[in-house]
Amino acid sequence: MVYLRVTGRAIVNVHSANAEGAVGNYAGLSKMFVVRRTQGGYEVVEDVVVSGNMLKHWHAVRMVEYLLEQNYPKLCEHCKRFVMYRSPRQLSSEYEFVESCAIEDVHGFLQPDTAIRRESIAKFSFLIPIEEMRSEYSAITHNRVFVNEKGQIPREEQAMMVFKREHASGVYGFLAAMDLAYVGRPLADPTKAIPLNDRKVRARAAVVALADVLTGRFGAASARALPAVRVVELVAAVSDKPMPNLVHGFYRDYLEESARILLACGSGRQLRVFAYGEAPAKVLQARLPGGVVTVAESPYEALVEAASVVEQWLK
Repeated sequence: MVYLRVTGRAIVNVHSANAEGAVGNYAGLSKMFVVRRTQGGYEVVEDVVVSGNMLKHWHAVRMVEYLLEQNYPKLCEHCKRFVMYRSPRQLSSEYEFVESCAIEDVHGFLQPDTAIRRESIAKFSFLIPIEEMRSEYSAITHNRVFVNEKGQIPREEQAMMVFKREHASGVYGFLAAMDLAYVGRPLADPTKAIPLNDRKVRARAAVVALADVLTGRFGAASARALPAVRVVELVAAVSDKPMPNLVHGFYRDYLEESARILLACGSGRQLRVFAYGEAPAKVLQARLPGGVVTVAESPYEALVEAASVVEQWLK
């Protein structure tokens, strides 16, 4: 049995990660009302967010790439092409879906014709600008130019189209949870399981894929607005028993509160915590027992080390 909880913060510069369609020639970003604590109580403000659905999609894409790099064969033809939607496959049980496709195993599926479904065991919160600081955004003007076979811009046609797209920058908090104990096990009957080696490959892929997402491999318009991401704080906790989610990196005191959660649930279980950043290392080492916290030199290293523990503990 093994469970992963991840929280932290990242600087995300000049992103256009979630756009909500275009009105005329203007594409706006996704915005949502966020509650922040203030000296006078609370305030509700609108801010630019990135949906968990966006992060979940790109996590699934990177999982596919990683598994293909490992020559892992159990991927359905749709997920292999990054087409993740209601499964069109006509199988008779959740176990058959789980056994034959690693993505439908980790990210869940719905087969509407037979009403067979599986809840995702990889869950992602929205990226939210942190409590202490709002994000800022503005629209950038782009243009598309049409030329004929002579390289000329024809006067008689609409040869140039100007359009605007919003981009934002800010410090964002994130949170993810993966109940990897259920990799390769149907939720309808967890007593069944595919071979352990398959389960270890899939579980490791799920954790390493998260490391890639946090380097900026997500978002709309990434061909020309790949998010400039730098993770500044990260906490990855691995437990051999079910555990609460950590506190979202949005909150100013998320490290202290997450440390309290880990300390409270640490008794009677195996627990390893991987920390990146000066503040996470200082807070967690001060509050958790010796030998539990490992300080990593990069966020990628923290998650790769967590993946190794996940692989080792999975039974």
